[in-house]
Amino acid sequence: MKQEKLTRHNMDPLPDIQQKPRTTKRTKKESGRTIEINIADFKGHPLYSLLIETAKSNPLFAGRAGYAQNYILPKNPNITARELASKLSITLGEALAILDGRESE
Repeated sequence: MKQEKLTRHNMDPLPDIQQKPRTTKRTKKESGRTIEINIADFKGHPLYSLLIETAKSNPLFAGRAGYAQNYILPKNPNITARELASKLSITLGEALAILDGRESE
């Protein structure tokens, strides 16, 4: 069938069997930046350590964490994870990992 499409010289439409209507269903996903998180409850979740490990495995994490530690956190020590994520244009999980690293030091 593929060869027929390539070698056909006229512009006749394909038979109805081969023409399928395109139907796509798109679902809108919510951004992670708009989720309200109570960090105290979130730290007790069994997947929290997995989130921290995944965020720290990002190659850009060390640079972002260093920038936050040197420039953002000294000026605003009570910054929330959402505000930090917004300032650095990172995910909320990465912001939580940066703030978690600051607390563990």
